Amino acid sequence: MYQEFTGIEYIKIAIANAYGYDKLTWDKRLEWFDFTVTHGIDYFLKNAAEPLLMQKALNAYRDAIAGTPTGYIMGLDATASGIQILSALIGCEKGAAHTNLIDTGKREDAYKNVTAAMNKLVTIDVSRRVMKNSVMTVMYGSKAEPKKAFGEDTPELDAFYATIQEEFPGACEAMNDIQSCWQGDALVHSWVMPDGHTVHVPVTEMVDKKIEVDELDHATFTHRAKVNTSQEYGVSLAANATHACDSYLVREMYRRADSQGFEILTIHK
Repeated sequence: MYQEFTGIEYIKIAIANAYGYDKLTWDKRLEWFDFTVTHGIDYFLKNAAEPLLMQKALNAYRDAIAGTPTGYIMGLDATASGIQILSALIGCEKGAAHTNLIDTGKREDAYKNVTAAMNKLVTIDVSRRVMKNSVMTVMYGSKAEPKKAFGEDTPELDAFYATIQEEFPGACEAMNDIQSCWQGDALVHSWVMPDGHTVHVPVTEMVDKKIEVDELDHATFTHRAKVNTSQEYGVSLAANATHACDSYLVREMYRRADSQGFEILTIHK
């Protein structure tokens, strides 16, 4: 469902997010704020997930109510953006529903959903935190985190992969399709985005070289450098393609905002 909010409402949502209610619907976050502000919202600061961010947003809210320009920047995050983008690329409705691209009538939590699904298959109690760390890295091509969490060649590891295949079928397929494009003799992987931007990703690996210093009685040390060299196999393509789509979305947002006459704010880190 499409919703629009005022500047004050966005600050209210930011306060609810910082408290730890970023998984609620927009309306529930606003309701929570309106309830707490009438019951002394400063009391809730001590239990906030992000107390400093909550205090910052509260300061902005009070300034805004007083008519004082705040310069406050309210941030929003995507829902499991790796799964979200891969699901969108391949047109997977199940993955899109898990990541709020399709309205299911509630605010979906992809990692909570997949954790609940896996816990039906195993006797151990898998936490959302462990599942999130494993799912997020797997969708970027890594296999280390699931092995760390569930062991190697274990029923739990098999259950993990079966679960993500069942819950995010399109994202898994898209990731594997992208990974299969790896060229073992290439020094660079490159492709063009829909807006004409060329993605240029050199293939690199860390190489150690032993250095001997004659002037220091032939003392030696090891120098590690990043070298552009081909690799028979790599796992970075899916992550780079997903990040490329992410940056493409940002560029499109800038263009659309600019075309509508909105002021573009650039933040330099």
